Amino acid sequence: MFKLKIKTFLRKNYPNLYEIIKIIYSRIIFKRKNNIKFSGWGLTTTQSPPWIGTSKNKTYIGFKNAKDILYNKIKQNKFYLSQFYSHPEIKNFDDVIEMFEQLDYRHYIIYYSALLAFENTHSRNIVECGTCDGLTIFFSIAKYKEDNNFKAYLYDSWSEMKSEHLLTKKEKEKAGDYKYLNIDTTKKNLSDFQSNLIFNKGYIPEVFKNSDNPKNISWLHIDLNSSMPTQESLKLFYPILEKNGVIVLDDYGWDGFEETREVVEDFFIDKKITFLHLITGQALIIKR
Repeated sequence: MFKLKIKTFLRKNYPNLYEIIKIIYSRIIFKRKNNIKFSGWGLTTTQSPPWIGTSKNKTYIGFKNAKDILYNKIKQNKFYLSQFYSHPEIKNFDDVIEMFEQLDYRHYIIYYSALLAFENTHSRNIVECGTCDGLTIFFSIAKYKEDNNFKAYLYDSWSEMKSEHLLTKKEKEKAGDYKYLNIDTTKKNLSDFQSNLIFNKGYIPEVFKNSDNPKNISWLHIDLNSSMPTQESLKLFYPILEKNGVIVLDDYGWDGFEETREVVEDFFIDKKITFLHLITGQALIIKR
């Protein structure tokens, strides 16, 4: 009864602290009772992830090859993850690798979505809104580089988030985030593909007015952590997305991004699509 009273008190008066304690406690208990195969970014499972073991399917092979290449680049300081090194919990290189591997499921989805788009569309143009250090787009490029003519159009402010682009009180709390980003870091990280990349630096939607924008695309990734730029990106790029083209939304299912989820729902309400909300919090959309 005493434990129940404490739980009730925390839940009512300190909901954020209660959620943190609950997550930590559940992980401790879960690890004791189960053989966890993967845990990272809010997802924990005792089932073998699709990249564990050996397999002959092309999704497994392609993702594993891409991850191995990227791992070696990170290890050799040829791919700098400023987003990780700016994190207060990162103390050394081992911490960076641990955080990198916690993103495996999300990157697996990215690679699969790129494979899906590559095999079912004609365009070899891909777009990412919110590129950061280039970590996510690397897994899409890992597939699209099979065609030497592919083009990746990358949009980011490579600067801090501004309050005027954030609509709600909750979103405005993110103002100032990502001030550590630098476009030169991203260019260096992706230098192997420099002739195939178009960098468009600026804030969405203003950057769209003077950018080198594609005429058609087959794959789109949006990771902007805010609702208005997400909506504006969909407005610009969905009409030029080919039939069977794929969109991946990074923030769709995450707590704290309810405004983004709402604008996504409103945008697609009358569109002919296949929509899948994934356990990673991502959403995968196929244009029909």
